[in-house]
Amino acid sequence: MGIRPALRGVCYNPAREVDVILTEIREAEALTDVRAEWSALAERAAGSTVYQTWEWNEAWWGAFGPGKQLRLLMVHDGPDLVGLAPLYRARHLGTPLRRLAFLGTGASDYLDVLALPGTERAVCAAVCRRLAEWRDYDLVSLQQMHARSAILAHVADPPVAGLNGHRVQIDPLEVCPFVRLPSCWEDYLRSLGKKTRSNVTYYERLTARELPETSIAMVDESGLQDGMSALFDLHQRRWRSRWMPGALGTAAVQRFHRLVAERFAERGWLRLHAARSEGRIIAALYCFAYHNRYYYYLGGFEPTLSRYSLGTTLTAAAIRQAIAEQCAEFDFLRGKEAYKQRWKPDERTNLHCLIAKPGDWRSHVMLRLNAMERRIERKAKELSDRGVRPGKRSAPRSDNGRQTT
Repeated sequence: MGIRPALRGVCYNPAREVDVILTEIREAEALTDVRAEWSALAERAAGSTVYQTWEWNEAWWGAFGPGKQLRLLMVHDGPDLVGLAPLYRARHLGTPLRRLAFLGTGASDYLDVLALPGTERAVCAAVCRRLAEWRDYDLVSLQQMHARSAILAHVADPPVAGLNGHRVQIDPLEVCPFVRLPSCWEDYLRSLGKKTRSNVTYYERLTARELPETSIAMVDESGLQDGMSALFDLHQRRWRSRWMPGALGTAAVQRFHRLVAERFAERGWLRLHAARSEGRIIAALYCFAYHNRYYYYLGGFEPTLSRYSLGTTLTAAAIRQAIAEQCAEFDFLRGKEAYKQRWKPDERTNLHCLIAKPGDWRSHVMLRLNAMERRIERKAKELSDRGVRPGKRSAPRSDNGRQTT
């Protein structure tokens, strides 16, 4: 498995006038045809994350697309793809109400429209015009958006965005803790609290003393499928022992992540950290590195070995690797679980953008339903977080591994 260092930065085109040509794709088969264009755009788009890549989105659609209708909007300036909004339409919770959302909703920690620097206004305007033209939906629900998202700024003024009469509501959603990384591990370790510094050393020594055959390394391509199987098993066993379903229990979720892991390994983005003892994996951390950021997505740990705090040891190993690759951030992603706070993170809050059509009672029903769902989710998350330890993605989830509303 090749490892490509996370990129430090790309030189972008300056702002320019855009002769907008908007193409709408509804046939799932066409996703394969746009791979090269999509990938080139994701490499250059400002703020692009691993969740905006073709590899992630096409795998998500293959696993969770049945029953949904693709609405991929591509914005060209002449022959050049300058923007992309990967949307789908689906029934809301089995009701006749119809919702538009981003591909990747539920499984992804950051979602947004892709646009080349300097084209954001033109791309967002084209997308909003198409939203205003469509009549076959009741609510647009754009989740897990960064506060600096170009389309959020655009829709915040509906008349300017061409959404006359539409109601736009932007709410805080979930907190994503992240660490700004220094240039060396020792500097970072010194920045931590005394207890955490001590624990990192203590658990490494305890494991070495009592489990002397244990080794920690990243899984290579030859062991990838076995590594993913171990991750699924460890994660699910941990949460079943707490009478909770975990995030990786369904066949669709596992197919999705196997394909993502395979594709990310080919691109050099996968970082699957594992602790092995006596020939078997006893702990695993499923991480990604992309565009100068290191993402800790999910972990699995042998429940009977909790006294060794293998999560602490593997997280330290992952942060060391991120620093070695000169990443600027180590992102713990969604959730304020207590174990993340030990690593002295900063925080960013993702936003949820809701766009309701004018004069449509169904849109307003969906806004009220959404508010109720958010209150229930916040309460469930609060209760879950009180008892969460490394392993994350702990609350009950839907069939795509995360929430979908």
